[in-house]
Amino acid sequence: MLFLIALLIFAAVSLGAFEVLRPKPDVLRRRIGVDGAVGPEEPRDRTAGSLLGRTLRPGFAQVGRLLARLLPTRWVRGVNRMLIMANEPWSLWGFLSAWALAVALGVVTVFYIASSGEGVSATQLFGISMLIIPFAVLIPYALLRNRVKKRQKAIVRALPDAMDLLVTSVEAGMGVDSAFALVVEKTEGPLSETFALYLRQIGLGRRREDALINVAERTGVDDLIAIAFAVNQGEELGTPLGDVLRFQAQELRTIRRQRAEAAAQRAPVLMTIPLALCFLPAMVAVVIVPSILNLVRFVGDLGS
Repeated sequence: MLFLIALLIFAAVSLGAFEVLRPKPDVLRRRIGVDGAVGPEEPRDRTAGSLLGRTLRPGFAQVGRLLARLLPTRWVRGVNRMLIMANEPWSLWGFLSAWALAVALGVVTVFYIASSGEGVSATQLFGISMLIIPFAVLIPYALLRNRVKKRQKAIVRALPDAMDLLVTSVEAGMGVDSAFALVVEKTEGPLSETFALYLRQIGLGRRREDALINVAERTGVDDLIAIAFAVNQGEELGTPLGDVLRFQAQELRTIRRQRAEAAAQRAPVLMTIPLALCFLPAMVAVVIVPSILNLVRFVGDLGS
């Protein structure tokens, strides 16, 4: 019972920290969007204006900066890179603060169980510690990594169709930026957000080549990065952009077909897992166990 209460407290405090550390919406980016208008459906950040958010946010930011200095630089850069690939759901300081809070809550929970649990043995306490502390250490990183994987998978799935629309628009006589704007208008999801960020950077005066490489590298998707480099190389060599995009779209279709074939080849291997866990025990219980019982009974009758 104490263990369940401790887990509920841990989850409640973690959710509260997430609400406090959630970044405020970027009003500037919203106002310089593709259509140049502020969307009426844009949700307002109530946490940013609340007393709790204004009070705790600076403290969490200071804790995050301190942890960034103490932790290994390579690990901090890796976390920052993952936050960028996840479209920055948190700031780096906020994530590090939430991670430290989760670890502290895990340690406090273990100490609370050890101090209040009279009938808890040392072995049970060690098992609870091995369950709670690694969970508290790894869960923020695991959630961030899961968000990155989902976003990258969504971009990979939407990229071939978006490239076909982009090729059709360019070959119909539209400009490059207008074609990207049309893709943003007709599609939705992480890829549409990526192209919208590219258009915003272009609107702010950044070079097209730099903006395209930047937004592609922010996603961490190899296919999109390869397309960005191919488009930039084609512009440098004077190759028509429609030909470059058509070739990249064909490559993406080929890669999608190869991935589908690889997934189909893995299907029989994956089917053996439910077969072994579900059908095989039932088959043993129905076919083999009665035969063994009959054999034991027959041997017993021979002995008597």
